[in-house]
Amino acid sequence: MRAATTRSTSRAGVGPASCSSRSRAASAVSGRRLEGWSRVWAREVARGPHSRAAVSSSAEEVEPAREREEPGSNLSIESLSEAVTVSVTSLPSRNLRELRATTRIDAPARLVWDTLTSYETLHEFIPGLAVNECLERTDSGATLLQIGEANTAVGFRFKAKVLLRIREFPTGLEEGHKFALETDERKRDITFSQLEGDFREYEGTWKILGEDDADESQLVYMLRVKPQPWLPVSLVMRKVSQEVKTNLACVRRQAEGLRA
Repeated sequence: MRAATTRSTSRAGVGPASCSSRSRAASAVSGRRLEGWSRVWAREVARGPHSRAAVSSSAEEVEPAREREEPGSNLSIESLSEAVTVSVTSLPSRNLRELRATTRIDAPARLVWDTLTSYETLHEFIPGLAVNECLERTDSGATLLQIGEANTAVGFRFKAKVLLRIREFPTGLEEGHKFALETDERKRDITFSQLEGDFREYEGTWKILGEDDADESQLVYMLRVKPQPWLPVSLVMRKVSQEVKTNLACVRRQAEGLRA
């Protein structure tokens, strides 16, 4: 796995000033890109659910995935994943689930924030992101196009495509928000919500707890997701849970690497 690019400038409350060169070009024409994405998505909808399932949230035969090499790390992703706790709750709306995952990180909260807001390099340390493109960047967030892939034990790969609106809350979400968390610790939130994509509903937050001068912090991932009706919810959530554990482990290792 390639080492993620270290950001040369860190600003309180926001991530890097711009996306990668490809993403900066995309940002200049973001309106056309988003409009074009909508047209493509409309064509997929017109083709019907079975066709859409084959294209995106699909199950296709593939070779078993090989674990990425992680140079310069003392702990494997598998070992770090074991420290991630995950719970899934059924919500009143049919097939709607809420997932919560938590892990401790041996790095101050500001480094975890820097890691998660380096949108243009997320794919470099999160192995499940087959595509990660920053289409637009603002002072308070971004628009990301992502395609995730996950293998199953029986040799199938699931793909999910999402266009995400990202919003940054360096002082945390306001009280009463559905993803707010009651705690005395300092909070930071990075929320995401699906604009277009392969899920009926897909929204959540990365919540970072801890002080900038502390030796450690806590990362909480909250997700509300409703798969398409033709997909088995139990299978989808099982794979989502596994991928979330891996993702948090990857974020942990990346943030702890910045501290070194």
